[in-house]
Amino acid sequence: MKPKISIIVPVYNVETHLSKCIDSILAQTFTDFELILINDGSPDNCGVICDEYAQRDARVKAIHKENGGVSSARNSGIEMAQGEYIGFIDSDDDIHPDMYNCLIEYALKYTADMIVCPFQVIDEVRNQISITSIWDQAHCVVDNKIIENHIIPAILMRNYYSLLSCYNKLYKRSCFENIANRFNPNMHFGEDARLNLTLLTQINKLVFTDRPLYNYYIRKENSLSQKFRENMFDYIQDNKNFGIYLCEKYKLDDYMNHILQDYISAATNYMQSVVHSPLSLQKKHKILSNIMNDRDFQKHIAYYECPSVYYKFLKRICVNKNEKLFVQFEKTKTRVQSYLEKVKAQ
Repeated sequence: MKPKISIIVPVYNVETHLSKCIDSILAQTFTDFELILINDGSPDNCGVICDEYAQRDARVKAIHKENGGVSSARNSGIEMAQGEYIGFIDSDDDIHPDMYNCLIEYALKYTADMIVCPFQVIDEVRNQISITSIWDQAHCVVDNKIIENHIIPAILMRNYYSLLSCYNKLYKRSCFENIANRFNPNMHFGEDARLNLTLLTQINKLVFTDRPLYNYYIRKENSLSQKFRENMFDYIQDNKNFGIYLCEKYKLDDYMNHILQDYISAATNYMQSVVHSPLSLQKKHKILSNIMNDRDFQKHIAYYECPSVYYKFLKRICVNKNEKLFVQFEKTKTRVQSYLEKVKAQ
C-alpha cells in the first residue's frame, strides 16, 4: 500500500545535524509516510547514517547518487516518491511532531494543492528566535483568484517571501506531474523560489495555517559556507525577466517599475560584492565591465531611483561604464566607514 506522504530530504555534508533532522521526522504523530533520504555524494559520514536509519525503519529509503546539487537531489526524490502528497525538509533543520499531521489534515479537508505553515527561525549566531509571516490572514483557504490578485502581487513587492521556500509546505503530488515543474538543476540560487512561484500560477487552492511547525536554523557554519557566485548577475537578470513575465501575464502594469527598480538595486548590490570578493582585480574589472556594458542594464539604470547620494554616484559611474572608478569608489567608501566606526568606538 502506498504511503499518504513522501518526505524528501537532500543530504550533503551535514553529519553533525542529520540524526536530529531524521529523528524529528520519524517522531511525527502522523505515521503514514515514506522518508526518502537522498545522499547527494556527501564526502562525510552521511551515507552511513542514512543506511543505518533505513535498516532500522521500513519507512526510510536511503538513496545514494553522485553529487549534483540540492535541486538534482530533490528531483531524484520526486521521481521515487510514492505518496499522494510530497514534502521537503532540509537536512540541517528539524520539524514539530505535529507538522505533517496538521498539514495533511488541511490538505484532505479542503482538497488543497499546497498547504503552508510559518517557520521558526532559530539564529544560533545572534542567539535569536523569530517566526516568519506568510500571509495577513493567519489561517485561511485561498483560491486561484486571490492568488492572482493578491498573493503574486505581494510577492512581486517582496512581501511574504517565505511563501517561496519549499520546506514549510505540503504539495499535492500532481503539482509535479509536469516535468517542467521540477527544481532547475542549473540554478544554484533561488531555485525553490522559482519553482514555488511557478506553482502558484497553476494551482487551484492554497491553505495557510498559523502554526509555526518548521525549525529553520542559522548557524555559524552556514554563514561561513556562503560562496561568492561569479554568475549571480545571470540569476538577477533571470529573476527580472520572470517578474516581467508575471506582470504581463496578470496585467500588473503598476508593479513593473518596482520589478525594474529591484533589478537595478540587486545588480548594484552584487557589483559592490564583486569589489569585496577574493577575485583578482583583473577579474573584478571584467565582471563589472560586462554588467555595465549589458544593454538591458544600461537601459534601466538610467531610470534608477537612487536611495541615497552614494547610489547617485554609483549610478553615474555605471552609466559612464567606468569599472575601475567603481572599484576605487567602493573601496574608499569601505575605508571611510571603517574609520568612522573606529572613531565612534573610542
